[in-house]
Amino acid sequence: MKVEVLAPAADDAYERHLARHEGALFYQSPRYRDFLGALLGCRAHYLAAVKDGEIVGSLPLQYLDTPEGRVYNSLPYYGSNGGVLADAPEARAALAAEYNALARAPGTLSATIVGNPLSAPHPAEIVRDVTDYRIGQLTALPMGAEDPWSALMAAVDPSARRNVRKAMGEGITVEADPSQTDVLRRMHHENITAVGGAPKSERFFALYPRHFRAGSDYELWVARREGVVVAALLAFYWGRTAEYFTPATDAGHRSSQAMPLIVMTAMADAARRGCRWWNWGGTWQSQAGVHRFKRKWAAVDRRYEYLTALNDPSILERDPAALLALAPGFFVVPFHALTGAGPVHAGESR
Repeated sequence: MKVEVLAPAADDAYERHLARHEGALFYQSPRYRDFLGALLGCRAHYLAAVKDGEIVGSLPLQYLDTPEGRVYNSLPYYGSNGGVLADAPEARAALAAEYNALARAPGTLSATIVGNPLSAPHPAEIVRDVTDYRIGQLTALPMGAEDPWSALMAAVDPSARRNVRKAMGEGITVEADPSQTDVLRRMHHENITAVGGAPKSERFFALYPRHFRAGSDYELWVARREGVVVAALLAFYWGRTAEYFTPATDAGHRSSQAMPLIVMTAMADAARRGCRWWNWGGTWQSQAGVHRFKRKWAAVDRRYEYLTALNDPSILERDPAALLALAPGFFVVPFHALTGAGPVHAGESR
């Protein structure tokens, strides 16, 4: 067995490898790899364990060279899940050893592996100096059901059912409409800045329709009231998982419960596509309200880790804003580990 850097010509073999693992997510796909490179200006360093000419393990890495050293993430951008996928312990150990060498190299400032709530825990050999956690929340979809809408309505919390019915009673309609990217961008920016968060950039909204295919890789679900878009949700699809990626609601129409109707419509559609999971993404342990919202959609909790290796301990004395500016889109170190740092989370999760 050998570990090598994945070449673009091996993408087909890499996708076949991913398809063998139920825990493989959209974030590990070649299309997302290329999207991150265009969005963040980072470089891909995807490791593949190869045996008898076949890929039997993988570890996707992106890196950014900063004035203070190289930062590795698996993977960057709002907590994109990465980590090791392997067919056997031998492949997991080989990938861990190669990663450890990169993480401890003299030119590396920090390296972080973001866990995957659907796959095995990180290999014990992975180096780490600081550990952080997220709560992954996923809803099991009734794929194969004759009527996935009814199956989901029966599974979710009564409050979710009431919200869906209220939206329908108020005349809200939902459909997929990829032409509404600018509306999603505007509402997302307003929503996130209103709570002091870091919204996705203009570049994100310009690039995603170029790198992904509407109708297959993603859908932009929109809710309308009397013809006006009042809420939207960008959802991505890969393998057996649908990703709840970017939701947004017009502040003046929150009481209409348009977003719950979008969510129910999109989950039922994902089940019809053959998706097994609806992935709500990671939630900080401090985000009780966000956790409750996702939980009422029959989401189950799966905690996963962020493992960070630091080669310069003085980085723990930095200001969170300085770290965000040093490596935009990348996770450098958990902010809670910084000396005297307050509860700053901007850019750490989607």
